[in-house]
Order: sequence, then structure tokens, then C-alpha cells
Amino acid sequence: MLSMMAGHYIKSSLITKIVLIFVIAFVGLLVSSVAILLCTNYANNIVVMKWLQVLQTSFTFILPAFLLTFLFGQGLPYLKFKPISHPFIWFAVILLMPLALPAVNWLKSLNDMVVLPHFMSGVEFWMQQMEQQSEVLTERFLSVSSYSSLALNLLVMAVMPAFGEELFFRGILQTVLGEKLNRHLSVWITAFIFSAIHLQFYGFLPRLLLGAVLGYLFLYSGSIWASIVAHFINNALAVILFFLTFNGYVKFDIDVLGTANTWWLGVISCILVYLIFYRLNRIKE
Repeated sequence: MLSMMAGHYIKSSLITKIVLIFVIAFVGLLVSSVAILLCTNYANNIVVMKWLQVLQTSFTFILPAFLLTFLFGQGLPYLKFKPISHPFIWFAVILLMPLALPAVNWLKSLNDMVVLPHFMSGVEFWMQQMEQQSEVLTERFLSVSSYSSLALNLLVMAVMPAFGEELFFRGILQTVLGEKLNRHLSVWITAFIFSAIHLQFYGFLPRLLLGAVLGYLFLYSGSIWASIVAHFINNALAVILFFLTFNGYVKFDIDVLGTANTWWLGVISCILVYLIFYRLNRIKE
């Protein structure tokens, strides 16, 4: 009854919903940030930091997503926890992220070449600092040698982000935008916000593409599980490949695929991704 009353009150305005989405997410981020500040004595304990990352994902994305479904008066069906039965959708979910990797790498190489005007040098320096800090922390998280630590990394950097970010961005934000806007516009606006909110300028374009891929998977499959599983596969591949490289099992750097002399792989990657989505759209129709 309360959720129906709340939903009736909030239904009227897209702007109201968008503001509410980010206010609740900000409150969750604030609460988790306080918890992290209280644990500053453990800043050198990487395991503690990883569990704090789990806490932050839960309070910033997962709990707000579930709360918002009830505030909008829809409940859990709003998040579209629908089973995936069509085999081609599973084919797309499993293969899209690996197939998109050369295109993502190509966009990353373009993103790295962006130079801001001289009058924005201060902003550029800030962005470079943010990027370096993120890279240092990510490398600290990923630099492990035991399989138990690898399992924890998969939980922290693959399972939790995939579940939390997809519930929040695709399940809530894209759905809300899609109620009032063109479905393609809702996918790309969500992908833009998804990329921007990570505050990693030099990864903006590849993350924008990844966000769009996840958005279209959600749109065409009609199930949040499609984007969750694909997001997990993308992150898990990165975690596992770093583990294999760091421990000397693999020598080849997969991040160069689609760049420099292999630029043509980026072109093929884009074509394959387009063809898969063309087929998914036909299935939906």
C-alpha cells in the first residue's frame, strides 16, 4: 500500500524521478564514504579496502535500486528479473564483451590522444591525477598470486559491480528515461552518465561504448540478467587476464588488440557487434 502511494506521488515527472535517483544514490555514497573514512587506519590493508569497496557498491547502487523500485510503486518486477530462454540471447550475452574488446581498445587509444586547450591545463592535470590514482588502486587490488585472492577480486571487481551498476543504471535509470524518451536516446544517455560517473576521463569513450552495449542488451532481451551477466564477463575477463599476466602465465598483452597495426580488428569488432544487435532487435520484434 505504501509503495503504491509513493509510486502515485512520484509518477508525474521524469525530472522528479531523475533527481530522486541521484539523491538516494548520493546518500548511499555518503554513508559508505563515512564508513571508509572511519577505516583510514586500515588504508594499507588491501583486503579491508576490498570489503569496503563491496560496502560502497551496496550502498551506492544495490540498495538504492531496490528502494527506488518501491518508491516508484512498481516493486521488483520493475527491475525485469526475467529468465532468458532464447538461445541467441545467451549467445550474445556470452560473446558480446569479448567480441567488443578490439573496438574498446581502439576507442581507448583515441581517448588517450585527447589534449585539452592550454586554458584548461588545470582541468587536464586534475583528470590525469584522478586517472593515475585510479590505476594505482586498481593495480593494488589486482596484484595477487593466490587463487583465494583471485576469487575475492572476482567478487569485488566483477560480481558486485555487475550486479549493482546494472540494477542502478540499466534497471532503474535507463528504464525511467525510456518511459518518456526514445529508447535509443535512453540507452545512450544512460551510457553517458555511466561512463562520466566513474570520473576516469581517459577511459570515457570505451566505457561509453560498453555502457551502450549493456544498455542494448537490456533493451533487446527485456531482462536485467542479460546486462548483469555480460557486465560480469567483461570485468571477470580483465581480472583473470591481469592475474595470468601478473603471475607469468600469459605474456601477450590483450589490450593492444584493435590498436596500431591491428586497427582492422577494431573495425571487424564493430561490425560483429552491430550484426549481433541487429539480430537481437529482430528477435525482439
